[in-house]
Amino acid sequence: MYNFSIEAAKGTDTLGFKNLEVDEQYFGAPLYAISPADLENERAALIKSTNKVVLYTSDLCACQYDKYVVLFRNAHLLGIENVKLSFKAVEKASAQEIKEVIKIAAAFNIKVLFELMADSMDAFGFEQYAEIRSESTGLIFNPNEFVKLHKNPFLGVFYKTKYRDDVVILRVRDMLYDSLTPMPIEKGNAEVKEIASILLCRSFNGYFSFGRYGNDISVESCVDAFTTALCKM
Repeated sequence: MYNFSIEAAKGTDTLGFKNLEVDEQYFGAPLYAISPADLENERAALIKSTNKVVLYTSDLCACQYDKYVVLFRNAHLLGIENVKLSFKAVEKASAQEIKEVIKIAAAFNIKVLFELMADSMDAFGFEQYAEIRSESTGLIFNPNEFVKLHKNPFLGVFYKTKYRDDVVILRVRDMLYDSLTPMPIEKGNAEVKEIASILLCRSFNGYFSFGRYGNDISVESCVDAFTTALCKM
């Protein structure tokens, strides 16, 4: 069964969502550098709020093996479900080094996710993902990144890829091809509804992700538009 998640910053309104996506600074320091006392305080805060971190983004180079051991150990203590390696984390690392990080994550039953971005897809795209793919990896699919490349996110990319079932998180975003202007859900060319529909047909049990992506587009309006569309699927 699918769930909803939200990109969260410390102290900001999460609209009642309990599944949080956070960056390296959310806990005051990256997880490989956080103090034991602060780690215990953050763990207690998550328990008391009944919140869950479903995605933690790391910028730490995948070549930093020893630090990733600490990072995943602490992520496990905090109940973090997935860790995303950003492009910054993988751009200077070899495929073998990334595989070693994935092995560490697997030992803690944490999945390592990758999000293909328009400005770095030549360096890390589906081909590079295939090289390090395992049962402990997954994808974050952001249709706007493919709109930026003037590709059809659904028929041109998602429908054709062999890795549809690797998608753990779908970013609920929309954008226009011509101007690359962020748009309200279903008002652009990102085909979020079509992608969500095929995911549901394939028994998707990941996350539909919400967050700000345009100055004039509120998260609340995205949630409302998408959940209304979801009721009709």
